[in-house]
Amino acid sequence: GGPPEPLSAGPRGGVGGVGESVTGLAEAAALRARRLREAALSDPLTGLPNRALLADRIRHMIAVSQRSRSGFAVALLDLDRFKFVNDTLGHATGDVLLKEVARRLRATVRESDTVARLGGDEFVLVMAGGLDAAREVSRRVLEAMKTPLRHDEQLIDIGISIGIALYPDHGEDDVTLLRHADSAMY
Repeated sequence: GGPPEPLSAGPRGGVGGVGESVTGLAEAAALRARRLREAALSDPLTGLPNRALLADRIRHMIAVSQRSRSGFAVALLDLDRFKFVNDTLGHATGDVLLKEVARRLRATVRESDTVARLGGDEFVLVMAGGLDAAREVSRRVLEAMKTPLRHDEQLIDIGISIGIALYPDHGEDDVTLLRHADSAMY
């Protein structure tokens, strides 16, 4: 039967096409893996880091603080009357409120700060610097929450309570710092 077909190294078919498809598959697999990692470390409602990623960020801040001999603050934030909103206006409205709080927190804190959601109506800020920096960021957060949320012809006040713990004064690990921030809030 005749001479063999020459292999094409061009973009269509042949060896070149196989190389491109393998590269495309590898890139798609890497993107999928990254999205799975992000999903595992993010709160699905707000897109904020979840408890697992928060613990990692606090451990990173501890390492940085030990090297630079500086402190940082962990603030625990709890929404006031969130259960009332959920019970009277429904979970869909509660979800809208949580997303708006997440948006306002991200817009208020500094680029270097971490905003995370622990679950329910609890959020955490991890802030570089000492007490003065934490007080300033907390003041800005309280100011940002003063404007009520307008939802379906309703105005919903966003009250928030904040408790702050300082590294290393109030703890040297994520669990202790969060526990002390929780105590300070109440």
